[in-house]
Amino acid sequence: MPAMPAREIPLPDAPRDEVNAGDFFDRESMTCGLEDAVASLPESGGRVRVPAGTYLLRKTLYVPSRVSLVGDGPATVLKIRPLQVAYLAKDIRKGGRVLTCKTRPPFRVGEGIGVCDDKHRGWWGTHGEVERVVGNRVWMSVPFNRRLLARDNARVVNLFPCIWAEGETDIEIRDLTIKGPEDYEGDWWDFTYSAMHIVGCERVRVLNCSVFGWPSDGFGIQRGCDAQVAHCQAHGCRGHGFHPGTGLARSVWSHNIGKGNGGDGYYFCARVHHSVCSDSVFSENGQHGIGGVANGGDHHNIVSNNVCSYNGMCGIDANRGDEQVITGNLLLSNSRAEKGTYPGIRVQDLTHSIVQGNRCADDQEKPTQLKGIEESGESDYNLIGSNLCVGMEEAVTVVGRNSRAEGNLV
Repeated sequence: MPAMPAREIPLPDAPRDEVNAGDFFDRESMTCGLEDAVASLPESGGRVRVPAGTYLLRKTLYVPSRVSLVGDGPATVLKIRPLQVAYLAKDIRKGGRVLTCKTRPPFRVGEGIGVCDDKHRGWWGTHGEVERVVGNRVWMSVPFNRRLLARDNARVVNLFPCIWAEGETDIEIRDLTIKGPEDYEGDWWDFTYSAMHIVGCERVRVLNCSVFGWPSDGFGIQRGCDAQVAHCQAHGCRGHGFHPGTGLARSVWSHNIGKGNGGDGYYFCARVHHSVCSDSVFSENGQHGIGGVANGGDHHNIVSNNVCSYNGMCGIDANRGDEQVITGNLLLSNSRAEKGTYPGIRVQDLTHSIVQGNRCADDQEKPTQLKGIEESGESDYNLIGSNLCVGMEEAVTVVGRNSRAEGNLV
């Protein structure tokens, strides 16, 4: 008699290291189910595939260590509601959690919000979620970082980073689009509200993503190290397109496009070092194409092979620092905010840097970029050589006693 087959005993479902966010889709969820999809991964991490579609976020989507968030390219869209701001009727104290608004607050329990005043923004603002709403009062999920004053326009807004990570390692975000409120023309909210706000993380990859019309900066990476941002685009953001800052080390930003942003196309912030911005195009931005180079203690960075064109101020603005390499860039038809005021490259209070092999030109019927490379302020010990400045009223200006301008063609 043949042996009976062994009875199969069902095993409990094991955590999967690759999930489809579509299986978790919930229109009533604050993240359309994306948070649940990420939470379903094991502690060892994995991949969340976000299929084509539009996902309305009412709070931040957090990405933990060893997780890849991967969309279907431009067809995967994360978006937020129009912004609503409520001003506070009373001061709030550091460590408190209750807001009293002048009018009934337009927020729902679970939504992401941010609090600031005119004097306490950035790192001094507070981000969290709505825990409770009673009348004009809102309970926040976290304590306030600082005391905020009603007389300083203390306010709360339903804005948050669309994607956030802090203190994590080995995260990847790729192939998706983030959109701000349609036709947004309001305030420029500080960098802690960036569409992607990555803080103090190690080994980060942001690839093939786009941000459109965000009320703050597009891509922000603060602190941390070993970050790559490549093949990304930032269009029409109220702030900067791309924003490395606060001591970020060993980062590469390449093959990106920043167009029509209110601030700089790409903005170096404080103490960025051993980083590269290359092979990118920054055009028609309100301020500089590339700004803040060397600003606030930046050092040992390379800015190379970029096109900075038709920006409001400088093509490249390098100031208040040292030890930068600016080479092989095309600076075309900038200073559109004020004719003749801003050069293709401004070197101000900068030392021990190389500005070499760049081309400055203006192809407009009425030129605005009338200066090529301008060294000014306390700048010194800079080597400005082998640059080509065509049609500039002032081609290359040097003020540093020990700086050298050699081999430039004007």
